[in-house]
Amino acid sequence: MNENRLVAGLALAILVPGAVMALGDFRKGKARLMLFSRARSKVETSLAENSRKFWAYSAFNLAVCLMVGVFCVLLFLKPEE
Repeated sequence: MNENRLVAGLALAILVPGAVMALGDFRKGKARLMLFSRARSKVETSLAENSRKFWAYSAFNLAVCLMVGVFCVLLFLKPEE
């Protein structure tokens, strides 16, 4: 296994639990930014409290997940030199 595949695997190992927790929060009607540590993050909102901020945080979390996922796939498929 080359270094690119190792980095892609480690990034996926970090991304998957965060994405699962973000999806669980979304289903409960609350959102926290994935950019910061979830244990210490005080940046939180709920759908009932502020729907515009909730959808913005959810879109940001989705963008982070998609971006990291795409880069993981690209790193995994990168040919060895």
